[in-house]
Amino acid sequence: MALMAACHDVGLDSRDAVPLRVGENILFRLASAPVVVRIARSVDLLSDVRKEVAIARWLEAVDFPGVKLLSDHPQALIEEGRVVTFWQHVDSDGPSPGFRDLAVMLKELHALPKPVDLVLPLFDPLGRVEDRLDCAQSISEGDIEFLRRRVKELYAEYNALEFALPAGHIHGDAHKGNLLRRTDGNVILLDFERFAFGPREWDLSTAIGVPFQGFRWLDDEEYAQAVDAYGFGIAEWPGLHTLRRIREITMTTWLMQNVEHGQDVRAEFDRRIASLRHEVLPRAWRPF
Repeated sequence: MALMAACHDVGLDSRDAVPLRVGENILFRLASAPVVVRIARSVDLLSDVRKEVAIARWLEAVDFPGVKLLSDHPQALIEEGRVVTFWQHVDSDGPSPGFRDLAVMLKELHALPKPVDLVLPLFDPLGRVEDRLDCAQSISEGDIEFLRRRVKELYAEYNALEFALPAGHIHGDAHKGNLLRRTDGNVILLDFERFAFGPREWDLSTAIGVPFQGFRWLDDEEYAQAVDAYGFGIAEWPGLHTLRRIREITMTTWLMQNVEHGQDVRAEFDRRIASLRHEVLPRAWRPF
């Protein structure tokens, strides 16, 4: 098992490790030390993981409030066909971070000067979707074909967008689930795997625009507070319609990878596919 092998290689004890999350990555909290072990699905993601390690080191060097790597340990180890990294566990407490917290975090992140020696890939909003479709199991051919057509349409729409903000480094997967409130009350940012060079509107759409316009997960007052915190009204920008539809595809195909994990996941995937065929808002999707 990748967890046991990686921990053995770096001198950590993996016994009684507790799974924290199964998604794009599998996360374990070690019982023997305040360490989180993050295991990527495939060795094909090695370049993304190495980029994430570089991002984490940059953000720690400039004292940005982000999750930190476990110091003095090797990173991006390849074990059992997977890529493993080690992170400092963060104790959390208090109210969950809100949409305004996320807007504040993104404003600070986007304002950072990027090191000249840190090379980021160009942002591809649907980069992993086609790979997910190629590897899909237990999904009907009709659903796969529908998603492939939608991906093609959305690439064309995205390439025709006129962005209002200057491009730069972006988080790439900015949502409230990637924030954590520490026991001292401060909020930190997690998950740097999707970092890229691209439109800042993408981060704002996933953080605020899509939750507001597509799902109504925040009300008008919360949206206004988030806009005031960042300084840009993403819901008033015409391109949000396209970015919302792209985000819906990425959310749906991410969930598609886990349909064998339970009937509740399968039911939610089926709900999302059905709603994607109809432009009825807000979407009645269950967060995962």
